[in-house]
Amino acid sequence: MSTRIKMKHAWNMIRYNLSFMLLSFYLTVAFLFLFTDMWIDIIPNGRGLIGLALLLFGVFRFYVAYRRYKSKKNRIEAIRRIHKNVTTE
Repeated sequence: MSTRIKMKHAWNMIRYNLSFMLLSFYLTVAFLFLFTDMWIDIIPNGRGLIGLALLLFGVFRFYVAYRRYKSKKNRIEAIRRIHKNVTTE
């Protein structure tokens, strides 16, 4: 039982760290749209709206991943406490 919990926690940490990478990607692209003229030839109008949408989407994805991580972490710790109490009795 303990190996299953550790594996869940490891995958949980990987997903949590990948959410940081996605957040940084979305923020980088959003700031490129908002504050540079990099894609002005391709998208002359609406770059601010696209940048704002990417910014909000990145923050939303990170928030969802953070909540999922905290929920699973709390669940794993509760299972560990229960398992510890059962084995000590």
